[in-house]
Amino acid sequence: MQDEFVNIGATPTHIATWGIGKKEEIQNCEELVVLIPGNPGLIGYYKEFLDTVYKNLKMPLCVISHAGHELPTGSVTAVDGQQSYDLDFQTQHKIEFINKYVPSNIRLYLVGHSIGCKIILNMLKNEDIDKRVVKCYLLFPTVERMAESPNGKFLTKFVLPIVPIILFLSWIFTLFPSKIQYCLLYLYFLIRGSGSDASDVTRQLINPQILRNVFSLADDEMNTVQELDHHVVDLHKDKLFFYYGATDNWTPVSYFEQLLKLHPNVKAQLCSNNFEHAFVLSSANEVGMYVSELIKSDKLKCSGI
Repeated sequence: MQDEFVNIGATPTHIATWGIGKKEEIQNCEELVVLIPGNPGLIGYYKEFLDTVYKNLKMPLCVISHAGHELPTGSVTAVDGQQSYDLDFQTQHKIEFINKYVPSNIRLYLVGHSIGCKIILNMLKNEDIDKRVVKCYLLFPTVERMAESPNGKFLTKFVLPIVPIILFLSWIFTLFPSKIQYCLLYLYFLIRGSGSDASDVTRQLINPQILRNVFSLADDEMNTVQELDHHVVDLHKDKLFFYYGATDNWTPVSYFEQLLKLHPNVKAQLCSNNFEHAFVLSSANEVGMYVSELIKSDKLKCSGI
């Protein structure tokens, strides 16, 4: 893995690549897998997942953080406190990254997780992006009625109203010595069954400035992700694959069933392995193997083999 911060517009943005060097070497690819993360959009959460995808697929990969969700090392005010990093901004942020760093002849395989799936559907409305995309893999897709889901109701009623308190507590956490921060998070993720990488990334997340942007995006998701964009799904049905969790409180099984009822020609699958919505914390390797095999299969079909 190679990683660096690049400027997309005026926003410092963390990107990481597998199978190529830093951003300059993207120019030499014939095809590229691009991951659009969920919220929070820190790329460290996806390292184990993408390690597995790359080892099994041997295809160049790239992941891009959400605007305002990561700070360059040593930076204190790398994100604009007045900027609204809402869903529209995040969509344009990803489009601008591709337009700036990915040549138009490169075939794109887009992988989205959670709200990253909605961003991908929005990106497909851009004609130039649409022409480049071969396939889209939408994992645990929060693409409709987020506020009506069990987790959406809990977030709206109980979490968003106390965001100022959460931000204050996060500021207190940043005052702890680094070793205490690490130990507390390590114990939490050890009990949860996640690796130490999650502890390291979460230390970056627990920053009042970053958390403010994370919760601001979440609030915007609750307000704007309403009905499924049926036109986009129907128009791009041959490029889309939806993967729903069987016990996902962000995307109830009824959403999966209604998708198939209204769009019977769309490829969609209900997870049979009880993977969690936040699969990167518990099943990164398993989902990585699954996604890499999907891409392998689609590449063979596209080549006519």
